[in-house]
Formats: sequence, C-alpha cells, structure tokens
Amino acid sequence: MAVFYPIVGFTGAEAFFTFYLVLSLGVLFQEYLAELVVFATPNVEVAEILGMLVSLFTFLFAGFSPPASELPTGVKWIYHINPFTYTMSALCTIVFGDCPSEGSSAIGCNELSNAPPSLREGIIVKEYFEVNFGMKHEHIWRNCGILFGIVLFIRVLTLLAMRFLNFQKK
Repeated sequence: MAVFYPIVGFTGAEAFFTFYLVLSLGVLFQEYLAELVVFATPNVEVAEILGMLVSLFTFLFAGFSPPASELPTGVKWIYHINPFTYTMSALCTIVFGDCPSEGSSAIGCNELSNAPPSLREGIIVKEYFEVNFGMKHEHIWRNCGILFGIVLFIRVLTLLAMRFLNFQKK
C-alpha cells in the first residue's frame, strides 16, 4: 500500500498512516468476525452461509449504494450498527473529505464534475460526501474509536464462543 498511495495521487504522511490504521482495523474486523462465525457454528457449511449473509448485509447497508441519505427509516438502524459503515466513512473522508482551506489543491476542494442535477451547481467533493453519504472529515477519529471498540467486542465474543460452545459429539 505504501507504494500505491502516492501513485494514485493521494498525498500526506498523516493521511497515509491514518488510512493504513483504518484499513488495518477494517481487515482485523473481518478476520475476527470470520473466526467468530467459525467458532459459533457447528460445521463449515453453516459457517459459509452465515459468513456470506453477514458480508452481504455489511456491504449492502454501509451507506454507499444506496447512499445513507436514501436509506429507508426502517433499516437505518442496520446502517448505524454496521462496522463497515465506519470503515468506509473514515477511508473516504481521509482521502476525499479533507479541504483545509478554500482554493486548496486537496482532492476534497475540487469542484465535482458531472454532478447529478439534484445537487447545487459548483459543489465540491467534500460537500458531496457530507450531503449524499453523511461522511464528515471531523468524524475520522470517532469512526476509528467505534471501529476499534467493535473489533474488541468481536474478539471477546470469539473468546467466549471458543470457551463455551462445543459441537463435538461424544
């Protein structure tokens, strides 16, 4: 990742290390969740199906497609408890949500081209992420903290499943 980060036009050491931290926490969450599913189910077939369903719901309700602003109120709670929401929000705002000052050359300060007609003319990338997806640059460290807490919670559940669940037949 260290090689590709500047190649695609992303800049800044602080942004790189924050991006790496969030990406690492996201990968840890997925790995630990997979371990939990394996230890909490009686066989591989059930674990595969449950893992697929969990992955489906985490990606579907992460607030990207459909955007968080368009989710029905009946399923908004899934969006708020979804760990991938916080991972994606932090990763996107690290790169696209930073606009330190007007006229800056940061990606977030660029005017959005080919914007949908429902958006105002001349909207910048940072505002587009805030309005459409609810992703704010100020929430990066909050999202990291929530993600870290979820990773710890999943780890504790995994340890409890290892200790108290036993599917062996005697």
